[in-house]
Amino acid sequence: MTESCTLRKSARPCRACPWREDASARDIPNFDMDLAESLAATCPDERGMGPDFSVSLFACHKSREGKEIACAGWLAMVGHRHPQVRLAVLTKRLTPSTLEPGAGWPALHTNYQQVLKKLRATNPAPAQTLPPAAT
Repeated sequence: MTESCTLRKSARPCRACPWREDASARDIPNFDMDLAESLAATCPDERGMGPDFSVSLFACHKSREGKEIACAGWLAMVGHRHPQVRLAVLTKRLTPSTLEPGAGWPALHTNYQQVLKKLRATNPAPAQTLPPAAT
């Protein structure tokens, strides 16, 4: 996500939001597993550490390149762990309510490791494996 749009956000998780427990990789148009894997850097790791200040925000998959908006599911579940988000709240560029699910929201995954596990399992185009080399 580019710096120019770090405070633009979606109002609520869309139908295909990967943070939704009821959404899968098949629901995301033009799903790209490599991109999904790279977004792990925007979230706390398995130990609850991170992300780094220099890492971009987790953009909504409906965003257009150069006009990205922050994913509502990500903001509500782990956005408070991102240093740029905390700074935005401190400087009143984001309201604290942005960092929790809203009324009537769908069930969301609590961490990105859960999201990735689901996306890997539901990836419509799994990675091709090469046959074993002849010996």
